Amino acid sequence: MTDPKPGAGRYDVAVVTTAALPWRTGPAYFSIWHAGGLKALGLRVVYVVPWVEPEGQRLWGGPVHATFADHAAALHEEAARIGCPPLPDIVPYPARVWWTARSIVPQGDVFAAVPPAEALVLHEPEHLAWGPWTRPRRRLDARRVVGVVMTNYEDYIRSAHQHRRLPLALTDRAARLATRYHRSRIDRHVDVAVPLSGAVEEVVDVGGRMRRAQVTGVPAPWAAAPPVTPDTRGIYFLGRLIWEKGLGDVIEIARRTGLPVDVIGEGGDGEAIRARARDAGAPLTFHGASGEPWTLIGPHRVFLNPSRSEVLCTTTAEALVAGRHVVIPDCPANAPFAAYPNAHLYTDLDGAVAALERAMAEPPAPPDAARRAFDWMQACRTVAGLAGFETAAAGAPGA
Repeated sequence: MTDPKPGAGRYDVAVVTTAALPWRTGPAYFSIWHAGGLKALGLRVVYVVPWVEPEGQRLWGGPVHATFADHAAALHEEAARIGCPPLPDIVPYPARVWWTARSIVPQGDVFAAVPPAEALVLHEPEHLAWGPWTRPRRRLDARRVVGVVMTNYEDYIRSAHQHRRLPLALTDRAARLATRYHRSRIDRHVDVAVPLSGAVEEVVDVGGRMRRAQVTGVPAPWAAAPPVTPDTRGIYFLGRLIWEKGLGDVIEIARRTGLPVDVIGEGGDGEAIRARARDAGAPLTFHGASGEPWTLIGPHRVFLNPSRSEVLCTTTAEALVAGRHVVIPDCPANAPFAAYPNAHLYTDLDGAVAALERAMAEPPAPPDAARRAFDWMQACRTVAGLAGFETAAAGAPGA
């Protein structure tokens, strides 16, 4: 592994993530924006990301970067492409792929790789600290440690009963144990824990340290998507092709309504999902993954997203900012979206069909409120305040 040489001295903030592009997950995108946005606020920032050796990079389709220097250069390029402010110094920690969970985990104590900083912003702190050897909060030389909790591990584990054909008693017990263990990790490692939504508050509410705050946004290109017109009739799904994302419901809703659905994304269950759609006679068209999905939604009026495994779904926020209707389940993860007029929530598949038909019949309301709420620089000012930098949070450009 080739280490970069960051600037000398102590940083204001270290943003530490469990995932980095090209692994296109929420933590990868959230962390790239927090790193660039906090730097744009005038703070001295270091971005700490996992480095997976080339043989493990088939997780995202095959060896992508031969060295960490290549990976860091790609992150800088991606930030510019999606309109993120320029990234700060980037340093790696050694990580490996856990194939069973389709996840990236640190090798050893992740904090050994974090340069000295006044504050740490940890993306998925419970995940970063899975290993019992990870040093506790009291051994971290930082004034404040903020943990942003963004993955509903309990839901993923429970869904293995349905999608992976594991015994229900086993998945229920494993889910409860995971919640208990993750609470202990958060208790041991953070000062302030921020849940993205109520879906993970049970894990996060440890010792009165939970703070509810809007710490995510939507990249500017989504607001520039072509507006919906009376002739815009398409429906799309965007996300990883794994059963936990609700693809079984996408297939069933398309089958019941006969309405075509464009599916944007790729994933480990893609072949099985395509096969089920064919067998069901559901009118789904699979377009594969896209690094610029906002360029593909011009023909679409509605985003159909049956996933219940999210905590605050990025793709739903993006669709609202793009001025699309969203048809989503009524669950704690989606509660923050309920206030927007273009959000149509349902409780069962019959309700999903009715919500989709209603969305297809109505023009979307203007997306102004969603665009204000999901402004990335405002989210970064909030993060700066949580990390104890009130001056940067209040006095930055655009504040």
